[in-house]
Amino acid sequence: MCSSSGEGDSLRNGKRGRRAALWTRLSRGLRYLYIRMVRINDSPQKVAWGMAVGVFLGIFPTFGLGIVLALALAIFFKFNKAAAIMGSLIMNPLTIPFFWTASSILGALLANRDWQRTLRMFQVFSAKLSLIDLTTREGWAFLLRSLGTGVYVYLLGNLVLSLMLAGISYFAALRLTRVYQERKRSKMRDRRSASTI
Repeated sequence: MCSSSGEGDSLRNGKRGRRAALWTRLSRGLRYLYIRMVRINDSPQKVAWGMAVGVFLGIFPTFGLGIVLALALAIFFKFNKAAAIMGSLIMNPLTIPFFWTASSILGALLANRDWQRTLRMFQVFSAKLSLIDLTTREGWAFLLRSLGTGVYVYLLGNLVLSLMLAGISYFAALRLTRVYQERKRSKMRDRRSASTI
């Protein structure tokens, strides 16, 4: 316990300062990703498809292979590789709880199940899955039993959520890239016309 209110104020101010610094770093990072994405010298459609594939594979459970799969598909279909990698980074330690929860709830609603029960079941499953050893027969038995009881509801919700956010990211990346490239062309035209005068 603090011995004076001055010490308590300095602790609160320290927490606010750390939050502000975290928010500043996060906003700078998001701005950097935005600038990197729209400055890619590729067609807006290739950038948008790369982003959409990355977002889909970033959200859909790929067991850590989202970036690799996004890159492979981008190479195969000739989408923008950088956009695919950036899109796959949507799933990260900060967003995992949101996507897992949203997928469980959406899947339960689509399958006409009790979403609260499904969410609790998935939370128990994910907690036990991280603790069990899949090299044992018991571990695989638990995994297979769980797959039959509620994971398909999660996967249904996750598939719909992944497709929705991939679609949104496609149109957002398409629009942002077109706007950026048009501004860039306009500035180049202005420079050329100013230099010929």
